[in-house]
Amino acid sequence: MTSKTQEYDIPYYKDFIAPAFIEEALKTMEDVPGIEGLKVQANLRQRFGHIETQQALQFVCTLYQKVSNDLNKVLDQRAIDRAFIDQQTKECVRANSASGIDYLSAEYKTAIGRKDDNGRIVMGPLETKCEADWKVEIPEFLQGEQVTLFGPPDTKRMSINAMNAIHRKLPNEPDIIARLIEETNEFPKWGADNEDSKTPLMSDFLLACENLIECFNGELKFNDERSGKQYRLEKERLSQPIKRFPGLAIPDNAHILNGSPLPLHIYDFAMHMFHNWDKPKALCFYVPKLENEEEAAYLQSMINICEKMLKELHPKYEMGQVKLYIVFEGPRAIFRIREIAKALRPYFVGGSLGWHDFLAATARFLKHDPNYRIPVKADPNIVIKHIRESHKILERSLAPLGAIKLGGMYGVLYENGNKESFQISMIGYIKDVVTQLKRNLDGFWVAHPDFVRIGLALVQAYRRKEKDSSDSALKEVICGLITDPEDQKSLMAFVEGDDIEGLDESDPMYLRGVIAASLKESDVIKNNDPEEVRYNIFQALQYIADWLGGNGCVALPATLRDRNGKEIRVRIMDDLATTERSRWEVWAEIHHGRISMEEFERILAEEIQFIKEDQNSPTRQVQVKWSGEAEKWYPIAIKILRKLMTDTRPVEFVPELLLPFLLDFIREAKDPWAQAQKYAPEKYC
Repeated sequence: MTSKTQEYDIPYYKDFIAPAFIEEALKTMEDVPGIEGLKVQANLRQRFGHIETQQALQFVCTLYQKVSNDLNKVLDQRAIDRAFIDQQTKECVRANSASGIDYLSAEYKTAIGRKDDNGRIVMGPLETKCEADWKVEIPEFLQGEQVTLFGPPDTKRMSINAMNAIHRKLPNEPDIIARLIEETNEFPKWGADNEDSKTPLMSDFLLACENLIECFNGELKFNDERSGKQYRLEKERLSQPIKRFPGLAIPDNAHILNGSPLPLHIYDFAMHMFHNWDKPKALCFYVPKLENEEEAAYLQSMINICEKMLKELHPKYEMGQVKLYIVFEGPRAIFRIREIAKALRPYFVGGSLGWHDFLAATARFLKHDPNYRIPVKADPNIVIKHIRESHKILERSLAPLGAIKLGGMYGVLYENGNKESFQISMIGYIKDVVTQLKRNLDGFWVAHPDFVRIGLALVQAYRRKEKDSSDSALKEVICGLITDPEDQKSLMAFVEGDDIEGLDESDPMYLRGVIAASLKESDVIKNNDPEEVRYNIFQALQYIADWLGGNGCVALPATLRDRNGKEIRVRIMDDLATTERSRWEVWAEIHHGRISMEEFERILAEEIQFIKEDQNSPTRQVQVKWSGEAEKWYPIAIKILRKLMTDTRPVEFVPELLLPFLLDFIREAKDPWAQAQKYAPEKYC
């Protein structure tokens, strides 16, 4: 079954949700009175009528209609640019091979700096440097240290825990942490994530919208009927929410205007703005996956138009209140930090480096180069060893602007009640935090509320030591958290030592160093080692099954080796970004012939059996059990994983395969895969 005539306003969205799916979905969607051409997922307004009002939906649709042409241009150019990079990479591979140039040679050719037919440098720094001739204005409520908890806001309990994170004390918390927290007025930030840690079910998006409205109104509360526990917002030092909306590429299959899906970023942004326009603290956002200053200019225009629309509705609204943190998470964006910041004035306040997506995006762009190796997922020191140059280019670009400079996520969680697990998790956390502070960054992200107080205390202690090298607070924190004397000694040596040696900007390998593309072979484990392939399959398969079931963020069991080589169980917080980098790592090993299809299928079959039979071992544990909701989705997750890792022409983004499974008529089918095949047989073959 295929579409006959339907064309989208944004043709790029066909890669994510084919018109045939939308045509079928429209049969059960509901009209919105007063908005011609708008169809909405059945029963959505009945449940969320207080949010999806006629006026709110009209606001969303009007904004979309005003900017759709510009959005179409930048997404069309994105596709053209990706094809150009692929072509250039293949040409470079041929030239390098013909000349016998070694991968680590300064003469090795890549697509970085290549110009298209219009004279545009598609990937790499521009020839004319963007000068820092302006300053960023940061509102008071965003100033200070940037210890940011990331997590979805679609449940009241999780939202309250995120808002109250600074008050969450661990059992046996060292006294020094409380003293450091009390001596500062700092408060955490909360990345309220509607992107990589969220399955984009529209009911969950609207729950998130509802919860954030109540967060800013101070009205959010929750009574847990099972435990009898009451959750309430604290009266002081609440976290500052910063909403992350989806990237430009993702369509909204629950709202269809004149046969075209609305862009999910426009829907999520505009709905939040409409309901929170009168609260300046609510108008702060994280923006993911922008690729260059052209896309940033589109976003600046969209926000400006949205503000003008609000001004017409509410004359008291003051223009320029929106504030943006940009996640520089790709090999194109990292070279255009200042250009992107300039294009987003007056909204830009800072940026961060989302390093899982950063590595995945680089692997995507260099997928045709057989000599490229992504840093292995099993490496616990990726940030320390491979992300220095991207951290430093972020710092050098933003510091002269007075903008906020953020690192990325620490996602190694400990097992509750496991002292060894707590120790190895904290050792990694302290190293991660200190490394980013050494690089003159203003903060970092964490994946669980338990890390917030510790993070704020570590930053405060580090700042004290910067002012007075004899200050003992940092040592007290380390010795309070880490019990083994040898580990304490090793950590203090790390803290007081220099960062790893980096590359000068004049070094011929510098540009490749910025995108972590100067690794010939990992010193931890080879990318094609069966155990590295197994680890990527095991984690990604569980994540995809859980995502299909509606959970986009899951802590998956794993192990790390302590200094004696003992394997210690931990939990790794996975989201869509970690799955993207896993699938590109395995895809490259298969595509370039370093692991055979037979070997891949053997490992996959073993992992399926391990998960299905719940064959837990001392070093491996199944988190997403093959039962309940997941039992329905595992067979589909297996098929999707196989396509992601073995297709000769792989999809650019994992959601290109996942999104149709959020449609009711697909989700509710007895065999969702067979149902999807009816509407896109070429994709789900």
